Order: sequence, then C-alpha cells, then structure tokens
Amino acid sequence: MQMKEVKLKQMSLTNFKGLRDVSITFNDDVTSILGKNGSGKTTIFDAFTWLLFGKDSEDRKAFNIKTLDSNGNAIERLPHEVSAVLTVGTDEITLRRRFVEKWVKKRGSATEEFTGHEEERLYNEVPMSLKDWNAKIADICPEQTFKFITNPLYFSQQKADVQRSMLFRMAGDVSDADIASGNAEFETLLSQLTGKTMDEYKREIANKKRRIKAEIEAIPERIDERKRDMPEAENWLELTTAISDKEYQLSQIDAQIADKNAAYESASQARLNKQREIEALRSQRFALEAQIRERVSADYYKQNAEQLKLTNEIDKQKAELQRITEMQKENEQRLAQLTENRQKLIAEWRAIKSETLTFDDNAFICPTCKRPLDIEDIEAKQREMTENFNQTKAQRLAKNTEQGKLNTEKMKQTEQYINACAQSIANLEAKLQTLQASASESKELSVPDASPAIEADEQHKSLSAQIEALTGEISQSVAMPDVDELKAKKKSLSDELSQLKIRLSRKETIERNDARIKELETLLRSQNEELARLEGIEFTIAAFSKARVQAIEQRINGLFKLVKFKMFEQQINGGEVETCIATIDGVPYSDLNNAGKINGGLDIINAICEFEQITAPVFCDNAEAVNTLLSTRSQMIRLVVSDDETLTVQ
Repeated sequence: MQMKEVKLKQMSLTNFKGLRDVSITFNDDVTSILGKNGSGKTTIFDAFTWLLFGKDSEDRKAFNIKTLDSNGNAIERLPHEVSAVLTVGTDEITLRRRFVEKWVKKRGSATEEFTGHEEERLYNEVPMSLKDWNAKIADICPEQTFKFITNPLYFSQQKADVQRSMLFRMAGDVSDADIASGNAEFETLLSQLTGKTMDEYKREIANKKRRIKAEIEAIPERIDERKRDMPEAENWLELTTAISDKEYQLSQIDAQIADKNAAYESASQARLNKQREIEALRSQRFALEAQIRERVSADYYKQNAEQLKLTNEIDKQKAELQRITEMQKENEQRLAQLTENRQKLIAEWRAIKSETLTFDDNAFICPTCKRPLDIEDIEAKQREMTENFNQTKAQRLAKNTEQGKLNTEKMKQTEQYINACAQSIANLEAKLQTLQASASESKELSVPDASPAIEADEQHKSLSAQIEALTGEISQSVAMPDVDELKAKKKSLSDELSQLKIRLSRKETIERNDARIKELETLLRSQNEELARLEGIEFTIAAFSKARVQAIEQRINGLFKLVKFKMFEQQINGGEVETCIATIDGVPYSDLNNAGKINGGLDIINAICEFEQITAPVFCDNAEAVNTLLSTRSQMIRLVVSDDETLTVQ
C-alpha cells in the first residue's frame, strides 16, 4: 500500500490569539518560523490543531482564541478565523473554521446585545455540520493518529496504557502458542485455560487463593475452639453399669405403680358398669310411666281435641263475618259515589242540550283590509259555523250518554254485590250462633291423675326395686391407690439417671470433637497443598506474561532507531509490574534534554507513520535546542526562538 502524504501548503490566521492577519506559505520539506518568545510561534501550531479538531496543541477545548486589548479584555465584534490549504496525496483540500460573536438588536431596543457565539466550518468552501466535519477530517487521518504524528512530544505525554496499546498494535500479535513452545510449564498452563483468557484465569486463581487463605486462617481457631470445648474423660464402664442399675430399679417401681393403678381401674370400671345399668333401668321405667299416663288420659285428650276444634271453627267464622262486613261497607260507599256521579252526568247533559249558537260580528270582518265580508260570504261562514257547532254538540251528548250507561251498569253490579254480602252475613251469623251455643254447653276438662295406676303397676315396682338395689351397691366410692411414695422414689432415681446420662454423653462429645479435629487438620493440610499449587500457577502466569512482554518488547524495539521501550519494571520486593517507559541509550525519556526528547519523539513519529502508512506536518517547537533533527519523511515545521520581533518564515 502506498503511503498517504498530508502536507500543509498554506495557512492564514485572522484575529487568532493576538495574530491579527498572518498568512504563511510552507515548503514541502522544512519550513522554519522564527521569532522571540511571545511572538506567536506556538500560536501557529494551536491554529492548525484548532482548525482540524477545535482544540489547541495541548489538546484543550477550553482555551481563549480571542484577541485581547492592552487591559487583557477581549476585543468585541472581531471575527476569528483560521484557514489552510492541505495536499493529501495528489488532492488539494481547503479548510476554514470561523468563530464569531452574535449581536442582536431586540425589538424596542436601540442597541445590540451580545447573545453568544457561532462557529462555522467549511470544507472546500462547503459548510459542514460538526459531525460531517469530523468525518471528513477522520477520512484524511483519525484524530488520535494525527496527534501522534504531528507533535514529537505528544506520544510520550500519554498515559502508559495508551502508549502500550499503540505499541502493541504496531508490534502485531504474538500468539500464546509461540511463547509457550518448548516450555512444558507454559504448555500446561495454556491447556488449563479452557476457554478463558489469561487475565480471566489469573483473576480466577487469585479469587481461589483469597478463599483458601481465609479458610486456612480460620481452621486453627476452629481446632482450638474444639479443644477448648472438650470435656474431661471419665470411667465410661462404671457409668454404663450405674445407668443400667438405675434403669432396672425404675422398671420395678413402674411395675408396682402399674399394679396398683390396674386394681383401681378394675374397680372403677365395675362401678361405671353398674351406673350404666341403673341409667338403662331408669329409662325403661320412664318409658313405662309415659305409657300408663297415655292410657289413663286417653279420654281427656279426645274431649280436649274436640273442644279445641270447635273453638278454632268459631274463630274462623268470626274472621269471615268481619271480612264480608267490611266488603259490604266498601261497596255501599262505592254505590253512593256512583249515584252522585249519575246526578252530575244528568246535569251535564241538560246543560249541553240547552246550549245555542250566537254569532260575533268581529268574526265576519276581513283580517287583511278590516272591512265587513260580503253577504254571501257571511251566510256561508254562518252555515259552516252552525254545522260545526251542531256536530260538536251531538258528539258531546253522545259521549255523556255513553258515560251514563256505563255508570248505571256499575250501579247495578254494586247493588247486586251488596245484596250478596247481606245474605252471606245473615248465614254466617246464624252458623256462628249455633257454634257458640255448642261451645257454651261443653264441660270444663282437667287432666286425670295417673299416679295410682303407676304405683300399682307390677313391672314399675320391679324396675324400681332393681334401681334401688344397684344404687346401694355403688353408694361407696372407689378409693384412689396411694402411690406417692413410689413416685417420689421414681423421681429421685430419674434425676440420678439423667445426671449419669449427661456425664456419659460427654464421651460422644469427646469422640465427635476428636473426629472433627482430625478432619480440620486434614483439611488444613489439603488447603495448604492447594494454596501451594495455586501459587505455582500464579508464578507460571507471571513468568508467561513476562515472557510475552519480553517477546513483544523485542518486536516493538525493532521498530525504532533511537528509542527503546521498557515494558516491564522490577520492584523492590522482587515483583514486576507492567509499564511503558521510552529510553534513549538507557536514559528514561523524562530525564532527556530537549534535543533528546524531540529526536526521540521524531523517531516515534517515523515508526507510527510507517505503521499507519501516512505522514503529516510535524510541528517541532523549541527547535533551536536541537543541532540536528532526526531525518523524517514528514513535512517539518520548525518553531525557533530568535531575536526577531515579528514572525519570520524561512
């Protein structure tokens, strides 16, 4: 692939950081810009980076580009602009970035007010949004790469991980298999990764070590705790014999208590059986008494039922008589209302019949011209009014007659219902007199005494005699057995037995503790062995990482003429940490003089340009500090401190 060459052909600055109007034409190889300190040399580099990325040469977005007056205040309303002509290969590109103040005269105000800033970007004189502008610049060269290859000091100012990332990308990948080849420990390590990265496996081993160390630290305390809780040993055979003897004595006492309780329960059961027999006999006797009372009172119950039936019938007839009487009153009231209504209808018929038609003279005047109608029209209207009057009168009379007929029919029906109610009342009063006469003749009844019949009954006598005999047999209660002395003795033996068993249980505690201590000691040994194994893996991982870095370090350092990078740093405690330190002849970059730093930076730029296959203008500030600049394919712009009052281009 052919290397892309980006060169700065021409650049103009207008009111940029104090440079009012500066235009510079650049050579293809080396252009020197001379001037005393503060004359604006670094401003040229700031203008170039601001034009491309909106930042100064120190990668700051927040910096002042405005031109200041003698008091340090920004001069208002000045336009700020940087433009440049670049060649990218055979193409020529014009870039322009403007930064202006916005002044707006609000409605009703005579003066303009500052409302903010506007920025305009033109690519080949075509306005661009910030997104499109960034895409166009990145198409020329990505921003990070542009900064790496235009400023000799930029790369060394980045964090170690940024430098390492770029260097590893330039060096290319070194496979783990290549590093492990011929080293049995490394090959075993790679076989253990099982889909993990080396860094993931390293974190896994470290996590396992933390857990195992925590367990190893805890095990001795757990063993000591078991030993502290260990009871003293006793004569276990004597304890076992004593427990057996106590248990035998307890069984004998339990047997004596059981015998006495069995005798009590037997007597109590016999007494309970007799009580049940008495209850059964009493139930038979009660049933027999009920039969005798039923037989003796049979005639009483019959007569009482007949009297009750007669009383119920009298109450029923009284209720019916009251209901029909109330209905008769309601119909009599209805008949009176219908009679009154008949009189009203007759009076209404006579009033309608007597009505006559009279004519109003105003009815025969024209409503439009207010003049009387012609005779023929008056006669015609009178005939029409007469016909309408007669027709309406006939309809009203017919309606009145119809209502009268309907009212008369209702009166007849009501009179018939009143007569029927009167007949029913007469019949009910006669029936009620007969029933009340029968009730007055009934004699007063009383329940007969069945006691003599019950006392004379032979079966009743037999049942009473049996009940009395059994009641006498259970009159004396069954005495509870006296087992208090046996229970007291049992409690004493039980307490002694419990104490003996507690003492014997210590044997099991000792055996469990001894077994657990052995388990913990075995676990401690196995965990120490596992920790040693993991530390061995960790050591192999560190050695592998070091070997990998050394291999990559050799490849990286092969890319440079002057600079060598130290990728691994030995610590005081013997450990090693990853780093990225540029050196020249063994001297760290930070300790080099300006000339060494600039030439070292140019060496780095040459390597990056070769890797990225692109060159861009290199701005070499303080170039007067270097007698001979390292040769480079890039266009060189030297910023040199001199006695010139104004910028001088050579």
